[in-house]
Amino acid sequence: MLSSVERALDDGARLAWIFADRIDGATLLHYIVDNGEMRDITAHADGVVPTMAVRAASADWYEREISERFSVAFAGVLERRPLTREVPAEQLIRHQSPEVSTVLYGPVRSGIVESARWIVETAGEDFIDVYPSMFFKHRGLEERFVGTPLDLAPFVAEHVSGVTASSHVSAFCRAVECAMGITVPERARAARAVLVELERIHQHLDSLAKLADDGSLSVGAAATFAAKERIHRLLCDATGNRFARGTICIGGTRFDALGRLHDVCARDLDAAERHARAAIDGLAATQSLLDRLIGTGRLPKTTVEALGGVGPVARGSGVSCDVRTRDGYLFTPLRGEEALERNGDAVSRALVRIAEIQRSFQLVRNALDANPQGDHLARYDLVDGEAIARVESPPGELLYFVRIANGEIARVAIRSASYANWPLFVPSLPGNIFTDFSFIEHSFGASQAEVDR
Repeated sequence: MLSSVERALDDGARLAWIFADRIDGATLLHYIVDNGEMRDITAHADGVVPTMAVRAASADWYEREISERFSVAFAGVLERRPLTREVPAEQLIRHQSPEVSTVLYGPVRSGIVESARWIVETAGEDFIDVYPSMFFKHRGLEERFVGTPLDLAPFVAEHVSGVTASSHVSAFCRAVECAMGITVPERARAARAVLVELERIHQHLDSLAKLADDGSLSVGAAATFAAKERIHRLLCDATGNRFARGTICIGGTRFDALGRLHDVCARDLDAAERHARAAIDGLAATQSLLDRLIGTGRLPKTTVEALGGVGPVARGSGVSCDVRTRDGYLFTPLRGEEALERNGDAVSRALVRIAEIQRSFQLVRNALDANPQGDHLARYDLVDGEAIARVESPPGELLYFVRIANGEIARVAIRSASYANWPLFVPSLPGNIFTDFSFIEHSFGASQAEVDR
């Protein structure tokens, strides 16, 4: 079956994901390729499996995680340092020279940030080698899904990454609905679209505010964080939770979320948008901030494509990858061209976010104005099946695989946008200096919680 994967790649398909599953003691490898439509090519992990990383560099992290979690041996893997296991830092250092200094950055860092450790080898201010170690939290979330009743499983999905709860629960529920043949009512589809777009707004504002804070723009950062807070309060008024947890469920929404969103947005959305626009216009007009972002953390388009980047990180390098334009998830279609920048630096990624904030406000209004009537929840019968679903989360394409066997969840696998993008962080560092580190990190808008297992 691996020959089928190779043929797909030769035909121009993108390798979107590799993950493993165990059924009756056998280990199966799922290769997800995308040439406009996702295909799941499955192969048995018998003996030593040839690496796919020689054909698609994006396979590297997937194969290394599978090797460490499922004891599958891949032949030809170039990087042998552990990816998901915590080891002493000295085992990860590559350069032994009196001219080279090693800096351990993390896993405990200043500010409220997630656990991640960076082994930085440097001569002066220049980066020589950087190795990420970010699998410090072992929450076992994929395993937590197994055996969980279907009506409770969405609550697990909402806690994979707290700041993108709506995206994760939407992707999980959509995978279950595809597996079980559930048709979601139009009213619930519209509500989900609104929630994911509001989530995109507050997360893009969060990334921009952190960039402003890195640039010592205290007033600009405070104004942008305040604009983000207005979106959270709007969500709380409409759903009872600042991140809209407890709203989306299998088959639709737990209550008439669209009705509540319609009422709250009619009152508060215009003011929230004015606040957001004023904040980001102020940042975009601050030359000192732009000077710190222009040319910083540059990623060529070829590198992004090779390593499988997604979301604003990829679109900032001119890679068209917004799955909202083609996966049928949005209740209303995107108008105008996809937000793309070409220079691949931190300012390009920021400009993509600014454009997407403006578009998300319009998409929210489109869905609310359509205001489809009818039920908000579909009834369904429990049947076995498996499916993959994707959602364009704020950091990019989010993938969920769900397998239901004997009437219960048997396997959930998650490939987050952050997981896809973190391998690009190291290639973005050469040519930059230490003080650029936080600017580049915040321009990615990625989360360690989305990679922890």
